[in-house]
Amino acid sequence: MELTRRSVLFGALGIIGLGAGSVAAAKVMTHGAPDAPTPSASGATHSPSPTANATTPSTKDLDLHVWDTVRRSLSPADDATIAVTRGVLPAGLAIAGSTLAGRLTDTGPYAFEVEVRHGDNRRRQAFAGAVGEIKRDLSVSLSLDATTPLKVTARELDRIAALGANATLVILCYIPDPDSTTFTRVSDERIDAVFALAKDRGVRITLVKPHIATVKDGDSFYRANYTPASVDAFFDSWADQLSHFAQLCTDNDVEYLSVACEQPAQTTAEEYGRWVPMLAKVRAAHPAIKLTAAFTTLELFLLYTYWLPQKTPHMAQLLDVFGINSWIRLTDKVYTPDAPNITVDELVAGWRGAGGRTDDHLGKLEAVCDQLRMPFLITEVGAQPRVDGLAQQEGSTPPTGAANHDVQALLYASVLRAPLRSRWCTGASIWHMRAPFAFGDLSGDTLFAGEKVLKTQIAKDPSLAAKSF
Repeated sequence: MELTRRSVLFGALGIIGLGAGSVAAAKVMTHGAPDAPTPSASGATHSPSPTANATTPSTKDLDLHVWDTVRRSLSPADDATIAVTRGVLPAGLAIAGSTLAGRLTDTGPYAFEVEVRHGDNRRRQAFAGAVGEIKRDLSVSLSLDATTPLKVTARELDRIAALGANATLVILCYIPDPDSTTFTRVSDERIDAVFALAKDRGVRITLVKPHIATVKDGDSFYRANYTPASVDAFFDSWADQLSHFAQLCTDNDVEYLSVACEQPAQTTAEEYGRWVPMLAKVRAAHPAIKLTAAFTTLELFLLYTYWLPQKTPHMAQLLDVFGINSWIRLTDKVYTPDAPNITVDELVAGWRGAGGRTDDHLGKLEAVCDQLRMPFLITEVGAQPRVDGLAQQEGSTPPTGAANHDVQALLYASVLRAPLRSRWCTGASIWHMRAPFAFGDLSGDTLFAGEKVLKTQIAKDPSLAAKSF
């Protein structure tokens, strides 16, 4: 998202005081996942009756992490009967039909055995391991439009590979005019080519993020004001787009799919009923994908202040991960390179409301996640590499100061020390490879200050960009 158009929304939001008080407690169920572990009658520890078909189970580690959404099929037959015969399921999980499903709520060891029955056939399966701490992901965004040469995208992926980071792939979905509901995606051939380029370089794409764009403005289209001529036509058309992207994620082992980006007119509480069948259909066909949405700070404000305290149904409850585009002002200072006047410590404090003109952004994220009972993913965070890049994050005009990459290094270091250490944060995506946010020079090999921060952290904690190839 270009800051020049984003700044209009967040400049206006700057006058809204959110306050520092905590919201009233509200229990919200998320598509059937329990808010707290519930004992199951199926947890009795008895041995299955011996049959000619029963086999001695091998033990598998499910590689579980707290707050992961689990949908693991235990039988290819939908009408199979699953019973826990020994041990207890990890907290938050249950047997739903032939599937192990739910959201993990506690860390710690687990061991259980199930019997799968289908007709006269029976088999046993044992599982054991430990539910680990929350899994975190560090990625860099790159965009795929209809015209940029793929050789440019290849160089961007080279740059991401040099850091050892994962990638977020933004795919533009074009509409002919600002109120249209007819979408034209970037071609499948271009999309497939980018996945092949990424795989060749060992870069894992962990998030696919469709952006509604116009032919005239591209990704600078101001989606916050997108009001389709027909709401029904929009949701029908968008459902087709999401089905296509979900299949793309399944085919390429992509962990997250964003179902909306900076579209507050389509994610109001009033539209909740339209999202229910759409996301249920995607989830049923692609149970391994984690669904998120790239919300604005306005949408976070409304959830925190109104919808969740009032227990109003909202599409955020239907997701697996709460996504947020964290365009917030952490400091009012213009950076002075000759006498550095901004520290990482003050930016870290700024994430919780100290210093600049932002509110307690991180605190509100955590409060919303407490109620939704799901982690959050920072789907966009970045700064233009200019001395006033941090001070103008929420300004009505984009930064115009002298070029400087230290401000990006300061911001990225604060991301690593503040939101990425939150008990609810499952990752962050740095915005963006291209100008005006570009944090690297595609024509050279020298790493800029911000890139060095990310590369150093990934080297210390390789799990931030775990490869799957």
